[in-house]
Amino acid sequence: MHLLRFARAGPAILAIDRLGSLHPKLSASTSIRQRMLEDGHAVRGVINKTSMKVQRILRRLQRSATPGEKQVQRTMSGLVVCTGLSQAAGATTFAILANALTTSEFGQLSGALFLQQLLATIGISGLRNVVIRESLQNPQNKEYIAGSYFLLCAGVGVLAFLLTALTVCFLPIGNDEKLAYWLIAFGNLGACLFPLALFDAEQLQVEAAVIATICEVCTLSALAFCWWIEWITVPIAAVFFGAKWWACALIGLADFKRRHRSFRPRIDHSTLLKLWRSARVLSVGTILNVAPAAIGVTLTRILFGPIQAGLFAVAAFVFRAHAMLIGLLTRTVYPHVIGRFGETLSFKRRLFAAYFGVTLTLTIMAAVCSELGIRYVLPKEFVHARWMIALMLVAATVRVGGIIGNMYLIAQQKEHQLTVIAILSVVAFTVSLSLPIDIAGGSQVAFSTIVSAAITLLSLVGLSAPPNSESLE
Repeated sequence: MHLLRFARAGPAILAIDRLGSLHPKLSASTSIRQRMLEDGHAVRGVINKTSMKVQRILRRLQRSATPGEKQVQRTMSGLVVCTGLSQAAGATTFAILANALTTSEFGQLSGALFLQQLLATIGISGLRNVVIRESLQNPQNKEYIAGSYFLLCAGVGVLAFLLTALTVCFLPIGNDEKLAYWLIAFGNLGACLFPLALFDAEQLQVEAAVIATICEVCTLSALAFCWWIEWITVPIAAVFFGAKWWACALIGLADFKRRHRSFRPRIDHSTLLKLWRSARVLSVGTILNVAPAAIGVTLTRILFGPIQAGLFAVAAFVFRAHAMLIGLLTRTVYPHVIGRFGETLSFKRRLFAAYFGVTLTLTIMAAVCSELGIRYVLPKEFVHARWMIALMLVAATVRVGGIIGNMYLIAQQKEHQLTVIAILSVVAFTVSLSLPIDIAGGSQVAFSTIVSAAITLLSLVGLSAPPNSESLE
């Protein structure tokens, strides 16, 4: 329900209007504000109709919901509120950077920022799902699981930083851009140490989201002040993003320790090897699965230049916001998917209904908000990103089916199948990117992302597998 309230056009218009008062570059005339109001009334009718349909679906689900499903709904509501605020702060930060920097500089910074998504995936994604599964199925070993989790995340994060720093030294880019990559890679080490898997395993997803939201708002405030005094460069912006990830990690660790005072992570050789053996296969699949979308901006920067990268960054931001909100639902339901009811037909039907309603709402919201942003917030050069945004929204919508299938493959411990599908997805992305089609710049990368997302739908075969009688709630 909270998600539907955020879909109203009125608050978005007021937020943009207030943003315009921060700096003369974003000031809107009376006529422009009137056009915004007219556009808001036009899109509100479409959103209201969609909202009513989604509300009917949610009401049917609520009337017959089990206690576990009601817990999912409560957790999802809290996550939507926190992530809605976090995404609003992130979008405002994005708009400030787009206006404070030139399109070329914005493309340079975006290449480094979106590469961090891939680095974070290398550091934590494969381990996170394995840690949640092992913590729920072996609660007596939580301290050893947590200690092994931190050690592996730190080791992979350090390795990713060193490889990135070394690779950037040989790239034909400017010193400011190189420094941005180094700072972002070091900040990613902090992101790897955030105990997200432990929060998820303890059903504390909302608490983790609150921490991330606070750090996001603080980063926005700092960048807004720097923009006001006209003191934003590519390296300075990279410093703030790196500091944000380290602050999230330190606050998250302190908060988790406060809630579990007797909790002391320990290292056990057998647990460490068990996590690594499970996670290494899953990590390869997850990295390959995320790679096409994560490196899109960086790849556009290398192949088509910083200006095209700056334009494509807008579409990639919309895609990432869509994926992040879908990720909230995934984080919420995943512990239940691996539980004893996860393989039942009734649960799968409810799962598909929930994903359908959330995906439909998010796609419409993303299309409306991005159009308003292009018209009234971003510089006029970004009007050329409209086609890229449309393609990336198609990719984000198709990708949801693959996410559902991936959850079941992980729950059934079929990491090798997940890896094979991910390899096929990357191959499809590479082949479609190399085709001599008449699509320029970032649009070709967006088209290749759609092809890659379509391949991930093969993971849905996991839903036809027989129930796992040994899974635990």
